[in-house]
Amino acid sequence: MAKNSTILSLAIILLLSSAAHGQFYKHKYNTKKPSEADKFEKTQWWLGFKAGANLTEPNVSQQYYGFSPVNYPASDLDKNYDSWDKLGGQAGLEITFYHQGFSFSFQPNYRRQSFSYSNTYQWLSAENAANSIDLKYEYNHKLDYVELPLIIKYDILKGSKFRPFVQVGGYYATLTNANKQIEISGTDYASGNAGPFENQQLIIGAKDLFIKSSVGILGGVGVAYDFWNIRLVFDASYKHGLNNIADQKNRYAENQLSGLGDALDDIQLNNLSFNFGALFPLRFISSEGHNAVR
Repeated sequence: MAKNSTILSLAIILLLSSAAHGQFYKHKYNTKKPSEADKFEKTQWWLGFKAGANLTEPNVSQQYYGFSPVNYPASDLDKNYDSWDKLGGQAGLEITFYHQGFSFSFQPNYRRQSFSYSNTYQWLSAENAANSIDLKYEYNHKLDYVELPLIIKYDILKGSKFRPFVQVGGYYATLTNANKQIEISGTDYASGNAGPFENQQLIIGAKDLFIKSSVGILGGVGVAYDFWNIRLVFDASYKHGLNNIADQKNRYAENQLSGLGDALDDIQLNNLSFNFGALFPLRFISSEGHNAVR
């Protein structure tokens, strides 16, 4: 009887020990796994298309002239630059890696920027001051770049369909083409038939007047809206050019421009860009219909 009691006691002790060990194991290792929707929201690759418009501000560090005046100051030949008045455009791709509110984005695009300036000249007769000719030259530049921006974004609000964000980054751009459009107008008081006149516009290839590269930094704001599996994005960015884009060796190389008294100044370009895009997730959670779980 004592022997049976001893065996029963050992059995009870083993059962209690096994239960305690199982309880410890359960509390130590039974942690909740993140849901598939959480994984989708926290880490994701996005690919899409963007396009928009831009405005340019020329920032001149030194002006140059095609003429060397002897009886009046060279500053009379200064060009009058227009800022934010010529509309350009851009279109390209966006490849973005998103993780917990931060996005690392590569956005290659084809960009056209435009800026303009004008200057005036006056010819006076030495014999009769009433005989004069006033001329106005307007120059419009169109520059085409392949641009390679790298951008970091941060979502101000997370977990909602509307996601405002801020962004900073930098860019490198390669010049692919450049044209210079010239319009000459004025008033003739010397020919005996005083009145205004306009010449036909001239378009001159100007790629050799600019260096092949442009670099700068950028900052901006935007908002994203999640619609089904698509993320719609609108952003606005200010881009500050860091280098002089004029080719100093070719400043006077274009004979047509030199004959008009024109020479390209040392110039940097600032730019305001407005973009609209549609992005698509590359990581799909649900195989049924390839839908992204949110």
